[in-house]
Amino acid sequence: MSEEQKENQPAPKKKGRKKLAIVGVIVVVLVAVGAGLMVWHESPSFCSTLCHIEGTYVDNYMQEQGVAGTDKYGNEVSNTNAMMAVLHRNTKATAKSEIVCVDCHVPNFVELAHDGMNYVTGNYPLPRNERTLSALQSWDGKTGESFCANESCHVYLLGDDGQLSYTKLAQSTSSREFNPHEQHHQALSLECNDCHKGHRASTIVCTACHEHEDVDLPDGWVTYDEAQELLQTGYRA
Repeated sequence: MSEEQKENQPAPKKKGRKKLAIVGVIVVVLVAVGAGLMVWHESPSFCSTLCHIEGTYVDNYMQEQGVAGTDKYGNEVSNTNAMMAVLHRNTKATAKSEIVCVDCHVPNFVELAHDGMNYVTGNYPLPRNERTLSALQSWDGKTGESFCANESCHVYLLGDDGQLSYTKLAQSTSSREFNPHEQHHQALSLECNDCHKGHRASTIVCTACHEHEDVDLPDGWVTYDEAQELLQTGYRA
């Protein structure tokens, strides 16, 4: 090919390089967005934006510890530590200074898809009705007790079989005059959240029967009868 012919040849096309650069930019953006969504997913604001949109759960969770406050339905609570969501948020007992929603409510994508379908079809009550720990754990094939007693949380309550030890549970409060973890809890099939409420005042169910006992009621907690009265005036069962 003569020098004249070479000079008349069209310049190499750069479209391939441009496409590659565009693809690279798109990949970087998608990775950044995905990483941002994962970080946001770990924050309470994610829960209040997409599902618990009324904000009552997150507002309740964000309250100061150890002061008078309100539950998720607006009822007064004399001590916010009576609500496990508030009590567990800031802690010096774990490696994490703050425990966020997904540390306890571990995401299960099948459950999220199920709830998403219910939301789209309008079968989604707001605020969410309370669920038992067994219902919360059923998506992962676990027992209700494992919500609280597991390798990441109250591990000291686990027996040699890796399950909640009711003997250790009773021993944990054996110094009290009235031991709430020793009274027929196995026969009644009680779960942790029958007494320990996440977003409303916890109640000692024992007071439903042991009215004559000197039951030690922690600050902010309510009796069984008081809890039932509140259920009639604003709570959802």
